Order: sequence, then structure tokens, then C-alpha cells
Amino acid sequence: MQVQTGKGTISMMVVLAIWSLSLAVDLPGLAVTPIEGQLHQIFHDATDFKIQLLTVLPNLVIIPFVLLSGKLSESKHKIAVITAGTVLYIAAGALSIFSSSLNMLILLSCLLGAGCGLILPFSTGLIADVFTGKYRMKQMGIISAIGNVALVLATFVVGFLAAKSWHLPFLVYLLPLLSLILIPFLRKIPQSDYDQPAPAAADAAAKTTQAPAAIPAVDADGFSTKGQTVKGGFYVGRTIWLLLAYFFFVFATCIPSYYLPNFKWIDAESASTMTSVFYFAMFVVGLALTPVMKMFRKTTFIAATAMIVGSFALFIFVPGSTVIYIIAAALCGLGNGIAQPIFYTKATEVVTSDSKSTLSLAYLQVANYVAISLVPVIIGAGQKIFNTTSTMFPFIFVGIASAIVLLFVVLRANHFVFGMSKNYYE
Repeated sequence: MQVQTGKGTISMMVVLAIWSLSLAVDLPGLAVTPIEGQLHQIFHDATDFKIQLLTVLPNLVIIPFVLLSGKLSESKHKIAVITAGTVLYIAAGALSIFSSSLNMLILLSCLLGAGCGLILPFSTGLIADVFTGKYRMKQMGIISAIGNVALVLATFVVGFLAAKSWHLPFLVYLLPLLSLILIPFLRKIPQSDYDQPAPAAADAAAKTTQAPAAIPAVDADGFSTKGQTVKGGFYVGRTIWLLLAYFFFVFATCIPSYYLPNFKWIDAESASTMTSVFYFAMFVVGLALTPVMKMFRKTTFIAATAMIVGSFALFIFVPGSTVIYIIAAALCGLGNGIAQPIFYTKATEVVTSDSKSTLSLAYLQVANYVAISLVPVIIGAGQKIFNTTSTMFPFIFVGIASAIVLLFVVLRANHFVFGMSKNYYE
């Protein structure tokens, strides 16, 4: 079976190999979640600080390795980097199963983050290499869906395994074995897709900090490039605004999973259900991204943002209802599920050469992990500023911010970051 790429066709096995890279990128730290409350009993030297390290360090270690991987993506050794990251991930997971020391688990969690960081940019970067136009957007939706459904299923699996033995949840970190088996098929990607030289005009633009004469008035999608500064192969203004926008979307949509458990009337099972519904909604809309975009067309980003604002309105104004909160979680997931693949695709368009696409996607992933890490910091600072400990504060604070962002999205609907090109869905 052959799959259309917009440039030609490739084997379905190649596509499956690319998809497989998305299976485990969101899993670091997941195996610890169901046993976190037992760690003091399992390990006599388990302090609160060490437990925090075990859960926080993987996400922090991912960041520098994502940047390293993005930089290495500009070489001719992409498959070697993917293989190294996959092997490191699997090795860390396998050793964690048999570890009997908390210090060793902390070290292995760092190795797991390093392996994940090396893989992460390529889970979207290879899509950018191989596909173009509406085919690229469709594939971005699919890999977003795969990552989200893998997270939902893995959450249930680790909970089940933890009831049997505290060692067993670490089995989930062996999921990249599938990627390792399929990596040889990545060698069948046409070499011309891996090595995409910059056009002469783009090269000239990249060598200057600002070269209006070398930059076309509009890009391939019809968005103005007037006044854009080019540095290191990136449109600087576009890149900064894209990273800021993605940071906010990630930050805002993390709020429910972080703070729903703080409501006294929501038990752990209900909070878990709401989080699962959020990711399942992202999965569904990721698979159906093309028809969704055809329905909303140029207002797609407005619709996605409005869904997120609507979800916060339900959280704020209809408290005490589990059913309404499940609907709100689904609405938040739908909005984020629509926006995420668009951000991925936009990241491939802030560069002057396709060879920089994976590096650009690495920057986007850094914004993702920084946003996740800063959620409690920003909300904590807001609580201090407004002198409140209300459990509703995070939702009110981010809900108001989301409404302001929605207004900004409407006003900037014809500009690059929030604009929708026909090439995305036609």
C-alpha cells in the first residue's frame, strides 16, 4: 500500500515507522504516577525532594536533548540519532523494571528523558521532511492523535500493573521496541526528502539579519513577510510569536489536569476520567483534522480557541457537576487537538529552508515542556499577587487570559500565526 505525500508516494511501512516514534514521547514520568504515594514505604530513603526529582527531572532533561536533537537533525545522520534515542529510552525503561534503589531510578529517569528528547523532534520532523501541503497537515493530526491515545491507554495500563507490583508499571517504557523494529523502514525515505537544500534566495536571506530584497513579499501560503528579519534560517518575528502562542495554548490546556483534583467534590476517579476524556477528544479530532478544517476553513484557529474559552466558562460557571466538567474537558481537548497539529505545521514554515524544519519543531517542543514546567510557578505567583488560595483561581485566571487571547486571534486571523491557508485543507 502506498501513501500520498504531496510529492509522490511512499510505502505504508515507512509511514508506520514514522508514526511509531509518537507512541512513547509523552510517557516519561507516567510509570511513577500510580506508585508515587507508596514510594515512602517502598524506599526507606525516599524524601519528598527525591520523589519530586523522580517526577520532574525527566521533563527537565528532555529540554536540552530536544535542542541537541534538533541541531543534529541538520546533519546526514538522522536515523542514527533516532536509533540512539530509542535504544537509550528502552535501556532506561528495562533497567527501571529491575531497579531496587530510588537513586538508581532517579538516574534512569534522566536517561529516559535524554532518550525521549533525542526522539521527540523527529516524531514531527520526519513528517515535515516527507509530506507537504494538506498531506502534511493530515499527518500532523494523525501523529498528535497517536501520542494522545497512547497516553490514555498507557495511563490505564500502568494503573493496572501497579496493583500487581510496583516494578511492573515501568514495562510501559518498553513501547519504543516497536519503533526500534521499524527503524530500518525509515531508510526507505527518499534521500531527497532528508537532504533539502535551501533555495538560492532563501540562502541569501539567511546570511543577513534583515534582507528585504531577498525575501518575497508574501510566502507560499499568501501571508505577508513585510518587515520580517531573517537570522540563522528563521523568520525571527514569526518564530517568536509562534513559540509564545504555543506556550500559552499548552499552559492553558494543562490547567484542568493540574487543578481539577483540588476540588473537594471531585474524587480521584472522576478527575482521572476527565483527564482521559481530554486526551481522547484530542485523539478523535486529530484523526478527523482534515474534515474539521474543511468545515471551519479560515476560522479554524478562532474555533479552536473559542472551544478552550468555552471549556473554562463551563468550569467556572457550572461548578459541582461532574457531567458538565466532563463536557468541559472534552471541549478543551477538542480545541487543543485542532490547534496542536496547526502549530506543528506552522513551525515548518518559519524557516527559509526545509532543512531547518526539525530544528524549528525542536524549539516548539521546548516551548511545550517549559510551559508544562511553569504551570505551578505561574499559578502560584498569581495566587500570591491576588492574595487568594481559592481552588477556582487557576480556572478564572486562565479563563480570562484565554478570552483575551481569543480576541487577539480574531484580530490576527489574516496574519501568519493564526491565519489559515487553503493549502492546509484543499
